[in-house]
Amino acid sequence: MEPITVATSFASIVSLLGQYRSEHGAKKQADFNEFIQWLQESQHQDIKELLEINTKATISIKALLNEDREVLLSRIGELDNALAAYASNLEGFSGLASAINPEVVLSSQAISILRQFEVSGGSKMIQLKSLGPVQYLFLDGNGQLEIEEPRFIEDDINILIELGLLRHDYNSNGESIYVYTRAASKLVGSIENDS
Repeated sequence: MEPITVATSFASIVSLLGQYRSEHGAKKQADFNEFIQWLQESQHQDIKELLEINTKATISIKALLNEDREVLLSRIGELDNALAAYASNLEGFSGLASAINPEVVLSSQAISILRQFEVSGGSKMIQLKSLGPVQYLFLDGNGQLEIEEPRFIEDDINILIELGLLRHDYNSNGESIYVYTRAASKLVGSIENDS
């Protein structure tokens, strides 16, 4: 299947699933067969057929339909935010992403954090609080994080965590450890390729 077909099919299915659950709000859970029937009635025959022939997709849709409506809609919202954040750094999509969802656009400092992780070759960074300014050192990479806007460093790191681009952990001394994710590396690669 072509990448454009995969991307549009996934986006369409997620969107239709959210729409279906929004319209059928009174129910805690929804039935897969009812969803398939709704797709048919809503003139989405191609998506219906795609789901009917793909066992893994069918199982995933059934699992999502069994989730609490509010939980599912919240996860769809998180997915929307993540997609907008990724798109905000891709040429041609940045204007659309920031117009539709301006609060999740990644700052230049957030992008810089990811780029520095990539260049360091490291997978983890530790936050060191001392008498001076907070420092972030790459544990298994080279150097330390250069901070452009100290005032917003915590905000940028928290956004990267929320979007799954960093994970947060603690070492045995209770110091914060930030783990670089595969998704972050892919995002940096796509930004670099787009430049």
